[in-house]
Amino acid sequence: MLTLMKRNFFTSLLAGFLLSGMIFMGTSCSNDDYLKDYEIQKMIDESLNGQWKIKNIAVDKDHWVWNASMSQYEAIYDLPELTKSIYEEGAVLGYIFLGQQGVDEVQKPLPFVNTYFGGNDTEGKPIYFTETISYDVQYKDNSKSTVAFF
Repeated sequence: MLTLMKRNFFTSLLAGFLLSGMIFMGTSCSNDDYLKDYEIQKMIDESLNGQWKIKNIAVDKDHWVWNASMSQYEAIYDLPELTKSIYEEGAVLGYIFLGQQGVDEVQKPLPFVNTYFGGNDTEGKPIYFTETISYDVQYKDNSKSTVAFF
C-alpha cells in the first residue's frame, strides 16, 4: 500500500511538473511585448510635450539685403534659442506663410520653390522665372547663433 501511495504521489508530482513546464513554456514564448503599442505611443507623445521651441520670425521686405558675393538677397537674424543639443541632435524646421492670414493663407516648408510666369518677350514667347526661398542656421557656443533666409 505504501508503494501504491508513493507511485500515486510521484505520478501526481510528475504530472504537476509537466503541467507547470507546459504552462511556463507556453507563456514564455508568447509574442506579447513588455509594453503595448498604445503605451509606447503614449510615452512618445508625453516625451514630446514641452520639447518644442517655436520661434516666429517675420521677414519684412525691407530686411532683405543684397549679398553681391553670393548673388542673392539675405535676411539674417540672431537665434540664441539654438542650443548645441538642438543643432546636433534635434531638428530645425522652417516654413513660409503665403497669402493673407485668415483668408487664403497657406503654409509651405522651406526650401520653397515656385516658378512664375513673367509675361511675354517682344517676340511673344513666354518668360518664366523660378524663385527659391530657403534658410540655414549657424550654431555658435556663445549664444550668437543665427538663421539666414535667402
